[in-house]
Amino acid sequence: MTVAAPTWKPTPTTVGYRWYRDGVAIGGAYKTRYTPTVADRGHKLSVGITGSRSGYTTATRTKDVGVVARGDAPRATKNPAVAGITRSGSVLTTSQGSWNASGLTYRYEWSRNGTVVPSMTGRTYRLGYYDVGAKISSRVIVSKNGYADGAARSAATAAISKAAVAFSGDGTFRVGTQVKAGTYYSTTKTSQLCYWARLSSAQGRLDDIRANDLGSGQRLMTISSSDKYVELDDCGSWYPVGSAGPKLANISSDGVYVVGPQISAGTTWRTSAPAGCYWATFSAADGDIESIIANDYRDARATVTVTIPRNAVGFESSGCGTWKKVG
Repeated sequence: MTVAAPTWKPTPTTVGYRWYRDGVAIGGAYKTRYTPTVADRGHKLSVGITGSRSGYTTATRTKDVGVVARGDAPRATKNPAVAGITRSGSVLTTSQGSWNASGLTYRYEWSRNGTVVPSMTGRTYRLGYYDVGAKISSRVIVSKNGYADGAARSAATAAISKAAVAFSGDGTFRVGTQVKAGTYYSTTKTSQLCYWARLSSAQGRLDDIRANDLGSGQRLMTISSSDKYVELDDCGSWYPVGSAGPKLANISSDGVYVVGPQISAGTTWRTSAPAGCYWATFSAADGDIESIIANDYRDARATVTVTIPRNAVGFESSGCGTWKKVG
């Protein structure tokens, strides 16, 4: 770009030039000609011209040149692809694809049946039980300074299959042979109450109950190798906790949610709770009252805010309406 000095009266003895990017002087740009660089793309350029003459006040005139267009978006020469076992509990990984430009930065987006999953923004996607039957795809967005963003989408996976059930059914089960020690979650319906208990024996005595839980929606249970039996009633099927996920953007149903696969530790959640809202955070899913980190019950409508502690493994909500992640 070349700028011509204005006509002055009287004629100045000295004329100076200075180019600006968004109003800030560009280093070394003092001539009548200026060639835009990558750093100028998407920014507004202007030029200032000064005229000086002995015995006169220096005059300055500024000309807005306009906004420098961004470069064309990088283009994928090979689309990203999703790899991994298409089963609840498994982890999918997307490749970055190949592009016709270097020096790119990458962002990731995942979709379930074509609808973006807001909480999934990394290269990996942990499949959960609510992905069952859906098809998952990734979208890679690339950025480069001075260029428009480029994007490419992977092909969709096959329909996601169910995770392998660890155990199911009602009754009393022997630990070690019929059920294994470990942490599990159930997909109990919100209209149904699930009861589980860890037992020191199967004699039916009250003192045999080491810990227990009763509630609707997803439940969380850790069976210890020192437990002799567990009692289950109306809990449906139980799955390894590693198959829970992906991260939730909101929590709209009663239940106990897994910190890690479903809720990130350190996040903050808020709800406009109706009357009768109970929430709790747990350091263990063993049903022991000592494992409750914090809890509260609101018997009147209120705005409730909860931050999930770093040492939490579970978060329970009952009658609290929809929790939304706010931080």
